[in-house]
Amino acid sequence: MRKDILIVDDEEDIRELISGILQDEGYDARVAWDLKSLKSELIKRVPACILLDVWLENNNSDGIDILKVLKNSYSYVPVIMISGHGTIDLAIKALKIGAFDFIEKPFDTNILLLNINRAIEISDLKNNANHSMAKEKYNYSFIGKSQITQNLKLLIDKVSNTESRILIKGSIGSGKKFTAYNIHQKSKRKKGPLIFANTKRILSSNLEEELFGIENREGIITKIGLIEQAHKGTFYIDEVCNLSDELQSRFIKLLTEKTFLRVNGKYSIDVDIRIIAGTTKDIKQEIVNNSFREDLYYRLNVVPVFLPTLNERMEDIPDFIDHFLKICSESLGLPNRQMEKESYGLLQSKKWNGNLRQLKNVIEQLLILAPSKGDAKLDANILSYDKIEKTDNFSELVQKKMVSLNLKKAREYFEREYIKLQMSRFNNNVSKTATFIGMERSALHRKLKNLNIKEKT
Repeated sequence: MRKDILIVDDEEDIRELISGILQDEGYDARVAWDLKSLKSELIKRVPACILLDVWLENNNSDGIDILKVLKNSYSYVPVIMISGHGTIDLAIKALKIGAFDFIEKPFDTNILLLNINRAIEISDLKNNANHSMAKEKYNYSFIGKSQITQNLKLLIDKVSNTESRILIKGSIGSGKKFTAYNIHQKSKRKKGPLIFANTKRILSSNLEEELFGIENREGIITKIGLIEQAHKGTFYIDEVCNLSDELQSRFIKLLTEKTFLRVNGKYSIDVDIRIIAGTTKDIKQEIVNNSFREDLYYRLNVVPVFLPTLNERMEDIPDFIDHFLKICSESLGLPNRQMEKESYGLLQSKKWNGNLRQLKNVIEQLLILAPSKGDAKLDANILSYDKIEKTDNFSELVQKKMVSLNLKKAREYFEREYIKLQMSRFNNNVSKTATFIGMERSALHRKLKNLNIKEKT
């Protein structure tokens, strides 16, 4: 991602010289020559770094005065002071005010570039620590081997490297946020920022300010919005249906013109972002209810991505169990444990209406409650299943039904229910079900026919 550097110097030839050097090194360079022009550039966009000359002739404010203004209003932006008449006292004064470094003219190009790189790297680290999601939680590839997962992975691989807008639809806990992260990491914007906005977690009264930022009466930015933070990167907005009519209108302007106004702002801000939206709601029904604008829907829904529920990809549950065992062990500071083979089947037999989020919580509970027996494998039978819906409470239903049947009918009933359960577990894949239960594929086909179990296609 090309970083934006703002050069403030009263000499035009110096501005042009530094601009040329920076552009050759892959930076975007903008220029200003006094406090007024500097304010104008800051309103357009806050740069990644500012190069500020100490002596600005024919100006009411010199570089030190401007530095004080910048550190008061834009403390998060690194400022490197440059001067042809520098003294040790002046350098110390600038550093005390908050300058990142002080470089004398004529400067060594390599030293200038080194300082700019260091200033931006340190600033990015601070911003990531304060504003970014913890990427270490998401640094894994797409999980699952089922056909439905492989189809989803193929779609994501296709759309990631484009600039198309994407609308991710899926129930709570199905992995919308991770999918957005996966798309960003596979895109041309992966070196740029990935900014998340959860409309549920931001108070509605503050949502506009959080998204678009705020300026005060003097035109100084008092908050950089999440959209502006995503410049040159990806912006993911979750539960997009929660946007008010006014905010929907603002998003339409953003999508069509690629510009926006901060709250109280007077000037349009250009922004280069890719927008991914997520929702758990039926947007078409929201449109019918006049709760969501149809024109915004079509602008967001260039490429729709539907995330399956965990109950629709039960074959993938063992892979997710292994993954959650690893990351939950690390987060809890516990040794990595393996699970009993039978426990995989037990957890696959449950209903997971909370999807991946619910499964992760259960694995965390298992790690906490499991007896500490060194390398002993985990047994899921110790769990309390109050929060997990059982698959029709299989064992109880079978018992109640079989007590009224003779041996032949009871055996047939149990066999039917058992095979139906295993077919559901493997998403009706006959080959995988046959391998697991120890039958030939052709024999299972005959068994399904004899037991009057329909094979879903």
